[in-house]
Amino acid sequence: MKFLTAVLLLVTVRLAAADAWDQLAEISRKPAAEARVALEQLLVRDPGFAAARFNLGTLLLESDPAKAAEQLELATKDASGSLEASAVYNLALARFQQGRLDDAMRVAERAVKLDPQAAPLRDEIRRVALARMDEARRKAEEEARKLHLGPQPLPEGRVGEAYQATVPMAGGTAPRRIVLAGSSKLPAGLNLSADGSLSGTPREAGTTRLELSLSDQAGGTASGSVELRILPRPAITTDQLPEAILGQPYEARLAAEGFPTGLRWEVAGMPAGLTASADGVLRGTPTATGTSTLHVHAAVGTLSANRLIDLVVSDSFAPAEDPLPPATATAAYQHRVTVRGPTQEYRWSAGAGAALTVSPDGIISGTPDQAGELQIPVTITAGDRRSRQLSLRLPVNPMPLIQPEPVQLQAGSPVQHALQVEGGTPPYAWSVVRGMLPAGLRLDPDGQLRGVVTDPGTTTITVGVADRWKASTQAEIAITIEPAKDPPPPDQEQAKKDQQDKQDQQEQQDKQDQDQQGKQGDETQDKLSQDQQGKQGDDKQGKEAQSQQQAGGEAGSEAKEQQAAEAQAAAMQQTAADHWLDQLPEERRDSLRYQLLDGGDKKPKQQAKSW
Repeated sequence: MKFLTAVLLLVTVRLAAADAWDQLAEISRKPAAEARVALEQLLVRDPGFAAARFNLGTLLLESDPAKAAEQLELATKDASGSLEASAVYNLALARFQQGRLDDAMRVAERAVKLDPQAAPLRDEIRRVALARMDEARRKAEEEARKLHLGPQPLPEGRVGEAYQATVPMAGGTAPRRIVLAGSSKLPAGLNLSADGSLSGTPREAGTTRLELSLSDQAGGTASGSVELRILPRPAITTDQLPEAILGQPYEARLAAEGFPTGLRWEVAGMPAGLTASADGVLRGTPTATGTSTLHVHAAVGTLSANRLIDLVVSDSFAPAEDPLPPATATAAYQHRVTVRGPTQEYRWSAGAGAALTVSPDGIISGTPDQAGELQIPVTITAGDRRSRQLSLRLPVNPMPLIQPEPVQLQAGSPVQHALQVEGGTPPYAWSVVRGMLPAGLRLDPDGQLRGVVTDPGTTTITVGVADRWKASTQAEIAITIEPAKDPPPPDQEQAKKDQQDKQDQQEQQDKQDQDQQGKQGDETQDKLSQDQQGKQGDDKQGKEAQSQQQAGGEAGSEAKEQQAAEAQAAAMQQTAADHWLDQLPEERRDSLRYQLLDGGDKKPKQQAKSW
């Protein structure tokens, strides 16, 4: 009975498999659009049917290389034998059409291992990659020769210190001249000379974007912008410390400006029970009342600042926060203030002229009408009938404003780009209000654009941001995606090294080799020109290379000898072309290399394999 069950199961499986192959054969006779739908339906029922995935991927090669690559990638995992070889071959074509030349080369190398007849595809991908590199280099050189601003940033300056720098200019014909463009203004105290020299003593801190116009002796013009940052004088900005309460834990942080990172603090004259750390934090539990004058010193490198600050320790009570957490202008604000002091009931009330309301349990609420610092007079009454009148400080930030700088991205490269906002109160929440981000890109709530974009082009979207107090704003941002840069073929550096080694070994015979290789280069150019015109090429050079390979190699089958001869001929052809081209004037070298390497083609000439 068990044997009969096993036989029936085996027959059922074979019938199901035969049915799938019959469906595949029937689908192959349908028009492309119908065949695609039928193949997708077949794969829903049988996801592991490698032949169906291969056919679907091959069908999508021209219309959708990305989806074709996805299907062919899956097919290569489940296929074997000739089906695997064909799937890997077509996957290399799909990666090439996607513009992913490094991936295409790796897949093509795998295809050659599975089937040596795939070597022409690999070689054409390599040739096109080299040609594209040459073209990109030529374009870069042409751009470099044009008048333009150099990439070097301007050094930072500091208020009150002499500043000297030169706006970097490159290209064009000397002498070059530079002037401010549009409504740009230099920071107070600085001057810009026509030769690009920036000098003077800045009087105000801040970051300024300078729009510039360039011209040269030959009449060339260009424009651009640079950013100039002026740092404030090194200074300790803390002018008042929160009152400390006897027997109550205390913590406060010192602040400074105009220093780079690595700032270290020293504080002398601390009250009993309190200490100061090197990072500027005062903490502890005071054990005696009184007013102490702290000698505060901050330094990093050669920069330093000093200040005297009073710290009061009382046996009374005080607000736990001073200043309060910041608000945003025109946005509703609410925060509850607690009291540092003996454990008892405390009640709050607003003083005369308070801009915000104060509830008995210490909730400060209202809507500040402008940015700045609000002073909120309050009275705190304790359960022991003592009371204190004081003023709470509330910093008020301006409304948030998005900086609508254009975003420049590159297809195929991972993206992590932060959108910028000024004003408002962190944390911020970002969102897309109108429009759609390019495919593969997303905007996270923290304002970071993340993902990998694939399609070049320009998209304009409207983004919005809301701060802690729901103050919000919107702005349009243009996102431009540049085409992907073609990476060099994986074996290019090794090929260059091998070629250099051969040249070193044959240094004594250099002239003789150059003459012979120049002749071979001429024959190679003629042969390739005839191939481009669709004519039968002269195979004399290939036969000569084949006979050389056969004379020096081991005997084998006729097919293996033919493959080895072709590989040897290709290597000789490449070496001959390189040596011959190196003897030519530079202006002719690039264009002839482009022709010799067949680099003008946008895609390989080989057709996708069917199975």
